Amino acid sequence: MAGVTPMAIFLAVVSAAAQVAGLTQLPASKGLTQFWPTVGLVAGFVVGIGLLAKISDMGVNMSLLIPFVAAMVPLGAVAVGVLMYHEPASMAKIGILVTACVLVGVANLV
Repeated sequence: MAGVTPMAIFLAVVSAAAQVAGLTQLPASKGLTQFWPTVGLVAGFVVGIGLLAKISDMGVNMSLLIPFVAAMVPLGAVAVGVLMYHEPASMAKIGILVTACVLVGVANLV
């Protein structure tokens, strides 16, 4: 498998951003009953997962790619919840999520 290139990193970040953008439409979709918010949600995930397929096709190991993006999406979702929907987020919650993401990254190094 090929090494991680700057383009693969860029596409992974865009993939995570697309998935988080889709998640921003989740409350507005009202259980997937509102057409346009549901289309936005689905489009975000189609773009995000499509980019993961492209990165995989570039030769990046899935054991590196999937945990990296899987760690970025929840952090992005928490940021959206706090910033857009004014949800509470304690320092403990954020600290635990960041620690979990760091552990995922460390697990990929061994």
